[in-house]
Amino acid sequence: MPKPFGDQPVEVLVEKHLIQEGTVLDLRLQYIGDEGAEYLAGKVELENLRELNLERNEITDRGVRALAQSQFLIGLHVLNLERNEITDEGARAIAQATNFSHLASLNLWKNKIGPAGAKALADSIILVNLHRLDLAQNGIGDEGAKALAQSQTLSGLRYLDVFGNQLTEEGIRALKETELLPHLQHLVVD
Repeated sequence: MPKPFGDQPVEVLVEKHLIQEGTVLDLRLQYIGDEGAEYLAGKVELENLRELNLERNEITDRGVRALAQSQFLIGLHVLNLERNEITDEGARAIAQATNFSHLASLNLWKNKIGPAGAKALADSIILVNLHRLDLAQNGIGDEGAKALAQSQTLSGLRYLDVFGNQLTEEGIRALKETELLPHLQHLVVD
């Protein structure tokens, strides 16, 4: 397996960064890539994991699919995939992953997610426990914003960040005026 930025194999990184009795794994800035994500997905020792931070790891849709199909990552409450290479396909994999049904916080800041990915997340019947969603610095546009505003399943959202998504007044208004996100306390649009 190729070595990440820190010149340590992912196996060593997991051992080193798995904390709080195996419930939190912070691998941000380790550049583990898709191979590292696939390794994590197949690691039975991570079955008690509740929080996974994979910020800035060069993970693509392939790595996200592996995480989404994992038999062991079934109790995650927090998933941080900030600053990776995830597209609509990866967002769709997350939206359809039954093992992500416990997610309360999903961070997809600065990826490559467009309107179709936002719509997949908005239509997900799996992500019903989501309270925090960060889609800032993607490319969801007004179409994606409207999909989120019309979501029947993301009604529990308390925090939504869509800054830097080329929204016009139309998309911003849809989010600000929706009645389908009744618990939304923080909406970041600019």
